[in-house]
Amino acid sequence: MAAPAAGPAMAVAGALLVLAAAVLCSPAVAGEAELSTGSSTRRQVVPAIYVFGDSLLDDGNNDFLPPAPKSVPPNGVDLPRGVARRTGRFTNGYNLADIIAQHLGFKMGPPAYLSLTSLSSLDLLRGRVGANYASGGSGILDTTGNGTITLREQVQLFVQTKARIIRAGLVCRERLDRRLGRSLFVTGTGGNDLVTFGKGGVPKSEAPEFIAGMVANYIKHINELYKLGVRRLAILDTVPVGCLPSRRATTANGECDAGVNSLSRMFNALLRVEMAKAVAESMPGLKYSIASLYNILSDMIANPTMAGLREVEIGCCGGGKFNGEVDCTAGASLCADRDEYLFWDRAHGTQAAYRRAGLAFFYGPARDADPINLDQLVREPSMAPAAYSAI
Repeated sequence: MAAPAAGPAMAVAGALLVLAAAVLCSPAVAGEAELSTGSSTRRQVVPAIYVFGDSLLDDGNNDFLPPAPKSVPPNGVDLPRGVARRTGRFTNGYNLADIIAQHLGFKMGPPAYLSLTSLSSLDLLRGRVGANYASGGSGILDTTGNGTITLREQVQLFVQTKARIIRAGLVCRERLDRRLGRSLFVTGTGGNDLVTFGKGGVPKSEAPEFIAGMVANYIKHINELYKLGVRRLAILDTVPVGCLPSRRATTANGECDAGVNSLSRMFNALLRVEMAKAVAESMPGLKYSIASLYNILSDMIANPTMAGLREVEIGCCGGGKFNGEVDCTAGASLCADRDEYLFWDRAHGTQAAYRRAGLAFFYGPARDADPINLDQLVREPSMAPAAYSAI
């Protein structure tokens, strides 16, 4: 028996639903106009930024994790008064996530995922602005960090985020995939894993195997993000860990710890090799840039005057030798000329150093960012959404 014909009211309702779906997913609506979000009048180059990593990128997640290391005052001392939370970042002002976002037209980096409320999640649920999943003290390996969000867990939070966006229905699946394909994903981690290895009393002969395991885990998590629709990825390699004030404080003459720096170089080199191989074999369409924090900070240390810095060995805030033996807290010594320091505390850079690094990420030569720099990365044509997706 034939199905009954729809009445006039049902026909109108159906037509409205079809029209609404067409508007939500119309390519014309998904053009440049959707890049201007929030109250900022600056043109935003990408729809959203999603951040994964450790304390170089964390902007407040650890505030919601009782066992995790906290960023307490005077951290954030140089943030503008309009920034609600003066802590959250492990530096005196904006961190690397903020500075990358500012180069792309945002006022600052995306909000810490754990800080989001039902109201402040609306942009995220529209596939805009993005979120920061980074956690200070975390690492690539689940065994690194105490009470932090490991990289594996950060990726799972993004899995949950994408599922929430789809359930919310504020943006259709087709447009969400387009927005994710045009968004920038940023990750920077591995330094804490290397520090843990260096302190563990493990023979240096086991370093190649340890680092190979780190890189394999890293690539696996990046591949998971790829399957979720990531097509533009910025990776920050590890800093010269041996030159941090915390490491200088342990050497006989206060020089950089060459042995620890060799671990950083080994990791960074293998990451580049394995990343290129993985993209060629299993991640077609992924465009990426590896920004060399190692080279950029090493150049600042070797030529501070060229970088516009005066002090490249001692932390601005802390205590003990090189201000590298005590964390930056309210009772720690604090320098006044923070814009002239490379290091903010025993393990992190200053806002001034990060701003210089950001310029190198975006506009520097291959020594600073390869195989393309971040400016070239975000100017690449929009990538096609994933043909398959984990969600």
